[in-house]
Amino acid sequence: MTAIARLEIIPVREEQMSDQIAAAIDALDQFDISYELTPMDTVIEADDVSEIFDAAAAAHEAIDEDRIITSLEIDHQPDREQHTADRVAAVEHELGRMPQG
Repeated sequence: MTAIARLEIIPVREEQMSDQIAAAIDALDQFDISYELTPMDTVIEADDVSEIFDAAAAAHEAIDEDRIITSLEIDHQPDREQHTADRVAAVEHELGRMPQG
């Protein structure tokens, strides 16, 4: 994967937002990306950075609220093949720990 992103979508409302987050994640499933849902955001990997932009837009549009806050942070290295697991393993190595997974 040549692009790794962090996507955070916040439907602004008083009650729980799990149903709206589920709708956003369902929208991501329509794209050729891999992702990991975390308690705070979603980490996305894709071969083509345009897939990340398209997937993030679809996830944002899947939210049915009057106000939505969306943050997208992309690390794009076209000449380098790196996965999120590689980054985690590198830190674990520095700590002298066996990589998870």
